[in-house]
Amino acid sequence: MSLVVVETDENPSPLLSHLTATGRNPVRLAGETEALEKCSDGSADVLICHDELLAKRAAESFPSVAVVLVLAAQPGPEVLLMLLRSGVADLWLEDQPAEVTDARLRAVQKRAKASGRELRTRINQYESELKRDQRAGRYIQMGMLPPSPMMVGDYRLQQDMLPSHLLSGDFVDYFPVADRYFAAYVADVAGHGASSAFVTVLLKNFSRRVRREYHLNMLEDPGKILEWLNRELLEQKIDKHVSMILVVVDYVLHKATVVNAGHYPAAIVVSDGRPRYLENAGKPVGLFPKVHYTCETVGLDEDDRVVVFSDGVLEMLDEPNHEAREARLLEAAGSAATAGGVWQALGFEDRRQGPDDMTCLIVSREP
Repeated sequence: MSLVVVETDENPSPLLSHLTATGRNPVRLAGETEALEKCSDGSADVLICHDELLAKRAAESFPSVAVVLVLAAQPGPEVLLMLLRSGVADLWLEDQPAEVTDARLRAVQKRAKASGRELRTRINQYESELKRDQRAGRYIQMGMLPPSPMMVGDYRLQQDMLPSHLLSGDFVDYFPVADRYFAAYVADVAGHGASSAFVTVLLKNFSRRVRREYHLNMLEDPGKILEWLNRELLEQKIDKHVSMILVVVDYVLHKATVVNAGHYPAAIVVSDGRPRYLENAGKPVGLFPKVHYTCETVGLDEDDRVVVFSDGVLEMLDEPNHEAREARLLEAAGSAATAGGVWQALGFEDRRQGPDDMTCLIVSREP
């Protein structure tokens, strides 16, 4: 075990000389900062010092390190209780016999080894439980995604999501509304992990509410749907905001109304085989109390489509700047009519994980 002794005097104390002579190979340090760094980086198993404040601070901050405090005299009951409560492993006297030092050091090291094994066991248990919970969360989250592909009228809806971790902060959904509309969106929750994944559950619940509680003016102006979602997220006080692109399609008149809530990259419309970005933009939902969104409506002829990505896709591209990556994305959206084809055009056919979640949504009018 690594033994660290803190001594400020230039000449080694009898204790340090004894530990060196008996082959304990102690590491001698002169200051508190160095000692705490050793504890922090895991290179100290036992720390022996003569400073009460250092011992207390090290014991409280690094419970995996066995801290021994060496004192000139036996402390009073109150000081002794305070030190033991702070986690100090043992108290030695400067003039204690060498055989006492040896016996007590062996006892401290034995307890430190047992404590280390117990700590590693607990960490392994926590990691196992965390992975099990994350796998269960991923199963639930993937189960919330809509079927892909799905037909609504003459329209084919498809999605594919490649999470960066077991749990994703991206979410995609689509569903029919009323007799002649359907809605589709890609949402990107700020951050990663369980807290962001939890917000995707709220989004799925909101999808259901839109289907039940919609007003016709919301379908003509989907910005009102995002204003509603903005209020809902602010009322939840979850300190998470969401960027998203929402597409509402009238499949009788064959027109798509697109609204952007702080989402990047913008939605892509492919018409007559030529892709272009829709540059309308607005604020993310769940961040500002007052928001307003400008919609853009486009007609959809046969073989036209709307393609939406999450920004994690851009992070995986090798182009040197945003302009080049946006051009690559535009080219891929125009060259393939399926999510699998788009991934292949971008070089993601191996479905490898990236630093951020990656999502593709395609809404296409079939011939």
